[in-house]
Parts: sequence; structure tokens; C-alpha cells
Amino acid sequence: MDLHLLCTAHNFNRRTLEKLKNEDWIGIDYGAVMLVQAGIRPIAAFGDFDSLTDDELSTLQAELDIDVLPSEKNETDLEVGIQYTLTLDYDRVFIHGATGGRMDHFLGNLQTLLNKEVMLSASEFFMVDDVNVIQVLPTGTHIIQRYQDMTYISFIPVEAGVFLTIEDLKYTLPRTQLKMGTTRTVSNEFVTDRAQVIVENGMVYMIQSKDA
Repeated sequence: MDLHLLCTAHNFNRRTLEKLKNEDWIGIDYGAVMLVQAGIRPIAAFGDFDSLTDDELSTLQAELDIDVLPSEKNETDLEVGIQYTLTLDYDRVFIHGATGGRMDHFLGNLQTLLNKEVMLSASEFFMVDDVNVIQVLPTGTHIIQRYQDMTYISFIPVEAGVFLTIEDLKYTLPRTQLKMGTTRTVSNEFVTDRAQVIVENGMVYMIQSKDA
């Protein structure tokens, strides 16, 4: 069973709401308004809601039981939402509307995928938009399934000292240590719908993507 978190309208195709209207959603800040406007009642909503107009906040409070978080806090609204998600039982969690807008927000959102509890969770976490799907691969052997119609696949080391072995992609790679600050494992390509990747001594971001 899947769960979806919606943060903002940045890099988000609203047609996704119609396509996935029968699945479970959590609204993060303005994302909660977008869900209510689309006729979707989220199972929860989190945020300081400082990006909302007074009318939008009143509408949201009339529709949902929400706790307005303080604007000055140690965690982002998304991180609070993810902490709640970790108490639930879903196979996959998709985070929408987290890849566009301010770059500091995007990089901060990426950091949530490295949270120890997220990494140890039984749920798989993905950050998605129309042309990208991002997840973290920890140490281990991974059978990668092409996500929908994605064409390209890249691997970005999270830390120094990571070794990567790539099989069944256009560009195979024997066991190689990835050096921080280099781009060797960017923009590989699928040749079938499956591939095998072995990660050793660390973690990598895996990004499946296509041209817009």
C-alpha cells in the first residue's frame, strides 16, 4: 500500500491528484490546501501554514483537524510529516512537490531521505516529480526496477569511500570507488527494465529521470 506526501505546487503536476485520488495522502503546509481543493481528504496535515492566506487557513481548519506548527522550529514541515509517516505501515512513501522552488529547501528535503529512521524503515521512500524519482540506496545488492518510463539513471555518492558495481545498464562499472566531486556515474541509461547495483561502504542517491 502506498502513501503520498504533497508539499507544494513546485514541480508538481496537478493531474497526479486525479490519477491518485483514491490513495492515501498527507498534506504538508500548502500541499494540504491543494489536496482539499482537489476533493481529497488527507489522513493528516502538518505545517506552520505561513504561506497560506487567512481564507485558505480558515478553509483548511474547517475541513481538517490540524495543529499549526510554530514557524520557528528545529525541523522543517516535511520532516515533521515524515516523522509521523514512520509511525504508519505503508510499503512505499512518495514525496511530491519537494524538488522545485528554493534550492536550500530542495537540498534540505533531500537530507530527509538520509534520516536514520527513514533508512531503517520497512517503507521505501521516494522523492518524485514528473521527470525524476530519487531514492537512497544503502550498502547492499539492489535489483533496480525502471520506474515508469524513465530513461536515465544516475548515482551520486552521499559520502566518501563508497564503492559501486553496476550491471545490466548501458554503461557497466566494475567495482569502483566513487570520488566526491566527480561525475562518472551520472547519466547512465536503461537497456532493459531491470539492473543490478552493488553498493559497498556507504550510500548513494539514485536518480531515475527523463527529459522534460
